[in-house]
Amino acid sequence: MNIPGTGLGSWKSPLWGCFDDIGSCLITWFFPCWTFGKVAESVGEDCLLYGILGILPIVYGYFRYEVRQKVAFRSGIREEAWLSFLISCCIPLCGNLQERTQQNVTVVCSSVEDIKVSRK
Repeated sequence: MNIPGTGLGSWKSPLWGCFDDIGSCLITWFFPCWTFGKVAESVGEDCLLYGILGILPIVYGYFRYEVRQKVAFRSGIREEAWLSFLISCCIPLCGNLQERTQQNVTVVCSSVEDIKVSRK
């Protein structure tokens, strides 16, 4: 059980588990703003705003870092700030997919029923 802020939790998927869900991997590769916005929304931030900020040159690393730290905290994961920042700046797509898995964020609809459920 992951208790927020305790540092006793762990990531559900490894950082290099980017290809575990090929649909989400492709969406993130071609539309990183979509996945980043959805993960940001899962931690209480504005999806559209963070989706845009997450792809802007120069500032994207900070906003990705901020969201990653929130995901880690909510999951009870202790991750050093420098490591979060390094992941956010150097391998942002893998980090974003790891955060997506951690937050159980769906970025690909597998059927019309998924779309109907997400609108409720």
